Amino acid sequence: MRNISGSVCLWTLYFGLLLCGPTTVNCGVFEGLSINTPLAQEIMRQAKSAGMRSYINESVNPCDEFYGYACGNYARINPALDTFSTDFLRTLNAGYQRRVRRLLNKPKMSNDSPTEMKVKYFHDSCVQAEKQLWTQRAHLMALFKEFGGFPALEGNAWNESQFDAIEMMAQLLKRFGKVTLLNVQVKPGLANSRINRIYLEQRDDLTVSQQLSNQLMLEQRLEQLLGLSETVARKTAKEITKLNLELAGGISEPQARLRLLDDMSQDYGPSLNLTRFVRSWLKHDYQLPVYEYGQSYFWQLRQLLAKTSKRVLANYMLSSLLPEFEMMPCELKTIQLFTDFVDHLVYRSLEQQNPHIPGSLRQLWHELKASFGSLLQESPTKWLDEQTLQEALSKLKAMTFHVRGAESLDFENFYGTLIISSVDYFGNVQRALELRGRHLRQDLQRAPNPYSYSYSGFEMSPFYAMQFNRVVIPASYMQHRYLFDDAYPTAIKYGTLGFSLAHEMAHGFDDLSRSFDSQGNQRNWFHWNSTQLFEQRKQCLVNQFSEFIYNERKLPKMQLQSENIADNVGLRIAHAAYLNWLKQQPQRKTTETASESDPEVLPRLSLTPEQLFFLALGQMSCKDLRRQWRQAPAASDAHAPNEVRVNAMMINSDAFARAFECRDGANMNPMEKCVIY
Repeated sequence: MRNISGSVCLWTLYFGLLLCGPTTVNCGVFEGLSINTPLAQEIMRQAKSAGMRSYINESVNPCDEFYGYACGNYARINPALDTFSTDFLRTLNAGYQRRVRRLLNKPKMSNDSPTEMKVKYFHDSCVQAEKQLWTQRAHLMALFKEFGGFPALEGNAWNESQFDAIEMMAQLLKRFGKVTLLNVQVKPGLANSRINRIYLEQRDDLTVSQQLSNQLMLEQRLEQLLGLSETVARKTAKEITKLNLELAGGISEPQARLRLLDDMSQDYGPSLNLTRFVRSWLKHDYQLPVYEYGQSYFWQLRQLLAKTSKRVLANYMLSSLLPEFEMMPCELKTIQLFTDFVDHLVYRSLEQQNPHIPGSLRQLWHELKASFGSLLQESPTKWLDEQTLQEALSKLKAMTFHVRGAESLDFENFYGTLIISSVDYFGNVQRALELRGRHLRQDLQRAPNPYSYSYSGFEMSPFYAMQFNRVVIPASYMQHRYLFDDAYPTAIKYGTLGFSLAHEMAHGFDDLSRSFDSQGNQRNWFHWNSTQLFEQRKQCLVNQFSEFIYNERKLPKMQLQSENIADNVGLRIAHAAYLNWLKQQPQRKTTETASESDPEVLPRLSLTPEQLFFLALGQMSCKDLRRQWRQAPAASDAHAPNEVRVNAMMINSDAFARAFECRDGANMNPMEKCVIY
């Protein structure tokens, strides 16, 4: 009777997984299950197969257009109806947020650390605030009064003579760490990564394509949070959006320059006095050089500060605080303000649930490094001269890998002065922002911390930290059954998580980061001949991508190819690592046949292990983007549109053409291919 009941439960689980939708096992209720019986594992394989098959458009030949084959049904199943887009990262992040919510809703225990208690009380205060929204407007009104008042709210009572744009920029940065017209960061120096430096940068987040939606959101905030009339809210939001668009006009591919503040102030004149700005921010003179990023942006900002009315500038800067005090899912707000600690909570819970995962990730990392090392030394990469090759191998050997949250940082010291009340949510938000502002200033006096990425915000995807020569993945990538599971074919792990790591690994050798050495210091270790050959190979990608058609237009010709290089090289690394793994499996004789008894094959999916690798890799990029916003990202984003990225990777891969038996000259198997390393 017990066995029958168990089988019924497992088959119920199977149908439940299928009913969860095409993302199959991404449903939160199944994320924490430990299923180790053969029947349960077969159910997991069936569910994974059903999910992957649901995205495939069988009417498209993979040799004609691989993205259309792998993701052809994705938009129909996951349409972007009430959101900007739908994609894998949002699904993964939703699972992460569900886990955070469960952790924060756990009862407070006597053995919780002081920081954990603060974070749980903060979350409690957020939940309570949803019932006391009348305090929200009062808090914002009082806060704005401290900065001279919000002009759109004050009307004719606002005193323009007391407004100073440079001073307000500095005070918002000092008080809350809030970036307004100019991006300011404190991070390791380029020439010496062991010392933190000030970076004054252009605002790279001013995406033109999202300005219309941002304007509508701002109108709603001004009406709902501040009680502005519809007419005043629309006028104010329109003025702020116009200023954003004008600022975006100054954004360029930035070049870093180490400069003295006085020299910059002399160049940009009194309207953009950066010496006074930094002095007001730090409360003392700063004599050391700073890094300037985006010279054309500074000239644009100088002109805008000189011609834009004080009323618009004040509305612009103070409105940047509105999203901080807007109600949102409480777990998301907790993640935003306590990023490092929440990552640690999630990592700890995932490690307890699956103790083997950290070791499995480390093993995968070492396999990928070994594969890349071999690729660098094989004939296609003989264009590197011997000294440059040795430098590249040295950098690869020194490159490290880190999961956010794995390190138990000194949280008690970091959050020790923060006061949290379970009944004062908006006060808690303000005090947490003020703590962020203090830590940003104090970082100038501290050595760089290679394990803390708080000021980069909550990262949804892996990234390469070039000044640490380190690949970092979010704790969300450790979640079970999104990217890998013991029940799944190993091809899926290499095609998803393996490619993600390999992509970031390859960033260390792209056209931006190759000028940094193994210690994360800026140093040109590429010899002249190797540099010329690198540029020739990169130009192949420049020309190739400018010929791709997206949304009925050719993509713009862009010289910066860092993301395309990382895709190109990352696929080669991950595929080589998977083939090496296959060779080490004694029971395997070939990768060219598909048999359902083969653990490297999914049921009802007639693909060989290699084909499954490429399918898993391609389906990570399945996406639906609202049509009215499709063109602008293609013109400005360093990442090519997802369908272009997927197709370009496969077009340049001989291994893909062999796996799918694409004829010479087919769309996905052109005679000329771009290969970097």
